[in-house]
This record gives sequence, structure tokens and C-alpha cells, in this order.
Amino acid sequence: MTWSSPLVPRARDPVMALRAAARRHLVGDVIGVDRVVLVAKTSTLQRHRRRPDPKLGALLAAHGGQASRIRSAHEEHMQTLEAVTAALRGHGVRLRIVDTLRRRDARWANLIVTVGGDGTFLRASHCVESPSGDDGTPMLGVNSAPGTSVGFFCAANRNNFADVFDRLRAGEVRSAGLWRMQISINDKPLRDLALNDVLVAHSVPAATTRYTLCAGRSRQRQMSSGVWVATAAGSTGAIRSAGGTILPLADRRLQYRVRELFPLSVRDEVPMVRGLVSDGLEFESQIPKGVLYIDGNNRRVFFGTGDRVRFESSARPLPWVAADDVAARRDEVRRLSEEILRAAGIQTVDESPLM
Repeated sequence: MTWSSPLVPRARDPVMALRAAARRHLVGDVIGVDRVVLVAKTSTLQRHRRRPDPKLGALLAAHGGQASRIRSAHEEHMQTLEAVTAALRGHGVRLRIVDTLRRRDARWANLIVTVGGDGTFLRASHCVESPSGDDGTPMLGVNSAPGTSVGFFCAANRNNFADVFDRLRAGEVRSAGLWRMQISINDKPLRDLALNDVLVAHSVPAATTRYTLCAGRSRQRQMSSGVWVATAAGSTGAIRSAGGTILPLADRRLQYRVRELFPLSVRDEVPMVRGLVSDGLEFESQIPKGVLYIDGNNRRVFFGTGDRVRFESSARPLPWVAADDVAARRDEVRRLSEEILRAAGIQTVDESPLM
């Protein structure tokens, strides 16, 4: 199924907007805005002020280029936070402001606004659940410091947030969908769904990861530095840097990429080093202590010898507000990454059109 870009102007329908606020949300619905949770990133400077770091303090005192970037990003972030907060309060919405989203806040709200970058959006997405058959609470990302943050998941910034929110209130915006990844260990599903990717590796980065990889009818014992598993949304991230394929956002398939395979571990076999899977991927551990790094370092889950880790597409998509130019952004990411990776001598396999 292909989700249309939700910021394409639609006829004003305030009645539909009010109905959306009163019922469960499904991708493609208009978005209610009377109960909003604002998730605010904690900047590097804020973290330092709360828990002083001597080395960071020395760097800031030196007033060098890095210190200037830290202060500039903080100031830009605070200005954005103030502008977004003022706009929400100006419309009289019921507002909760948090720095860490909790599942009960996500259930209470009919819109989650993240102010930060992609990391803030990713962390908050783990609290969006759909236990009642709906798709959960829609998310709107606001890039608070475009000068230092990519903000792919962010449809707004300080300059256009008020306009985007007005369109939400008028019922002109419908949610799009992002497919996430369900992870299970020994057939027990983890509560957190991965939006971007999962790195499966030994708990000691320099140690060898030993496992059996299962994709469809193919099974292979391997030794490597670990395995990347990514969604379509995460296909422009770490797995891309490893030579992976950028997938259309509507693609439900998962992609895997083996990191630094030890060739002799698969002698006389065709190496399973990369692939797209629609019916799940399994990793059978042969190491005493491995780690799942879910969406970067947002969550770590440990496993051991004999544990079976399964990856498959989520049952329902995550509702989000996508930027008008989301397809163009991905095209630009592809163009730049192709150019840079080829210059670095890294072979890529991405030839599929984006949708």
C-alpha cells in the first residue's frame, strides 16, 4: 500500500477534524489537535548545565569552533521550542511538555510533537503503540536546529510550524504511514518497535559475532562483525553507508546487510551478505553475550547463546506528518550518498526508483 504525502492541500473539513480528535486514529485520517504532547530535546548545553562534564566545560571555555557550534545549536533549539510552545498555547490546546515521552502520555494525546531532530523523533516513536487495532497517536517532527540537524522525519521548523499546525487544525492534513520492525527473542515480542534499524552484534565491539542467519529457506552459519537489519525508513541510514539499498517508504520489506563477513566461515557456499526479506529474518546466536542496538543507542537488549532473534515488519504503520518534499529529500540523499560512497570505493546496489 502506498501512502500519499499528507501535506498536499485538501478541502477544509473542520467536522472531520473534530471527529478525528474523538476516535482512534488510522493512517490516512485527518489528525486531531486538541490534546498535544510536546517532546523537547535536551541540548548538549542543557545536559552539561544539569550534570557538568569537566572536559566539555573546558572545551566551552576555550571558545573554539566546536564550542561555538554547541552554543549556536542550543540557541537555535531554544528559539524553536519557544516558538512552537507559543503557537500551541495560542490555540488553546491541552498541552503537556516533556523531555522524555511515556506511553501513557502518548495514549492521552491525539498528536505528538517532537522538537529536536531525528533522534528525538526516533526515541518518541518507541512509545507509540496500537494495541486496540488502530495505528496509534500521529507524530509531527519539528527540526529545532536545521543548521546542524538533518531532520528527515521532521515536517516543520521554527519558520513554518504555525502554518503546518493551522493546516492540521483545519483538517487539511492526513497522516502518512511508516512501517516499523517487530523484534522477538525466542518468540517473545519486544515492546519497542524499531523505526530505523537494528544492529545485532557481540557486546564487545572487537569480538567476533558467531551465528546462523536464516532468510526464507536459506540458512548459513557465519562469523562477522554483526548484522544490520533496517526498515525502508532506515534504508538511508547506517545500512546505506554499508552499501545497502534505499527503499521506497511504502515498502514493507526489511533489508539486512552483514558487516565485515569472515570469508572462511562460509567457504564453499554463496555468502548471504545482503538481501530483502518480506517474510522475516532470523538470527540464531552462538555467542554468550550479544546486543541488539535498536534505532542507534536508543534501546539496548541483550541476548545469549542459543537465543533466536526474529525480525519482521510491524503489523500496523506508525502515523506521521510527512513534509511536502519528503521524496525530493530522499532523492537528494541518494544522489549525495552515491557520489560520496563511490568516491570512497564502496560499491552500492541501489538502482530502484523512490516512491
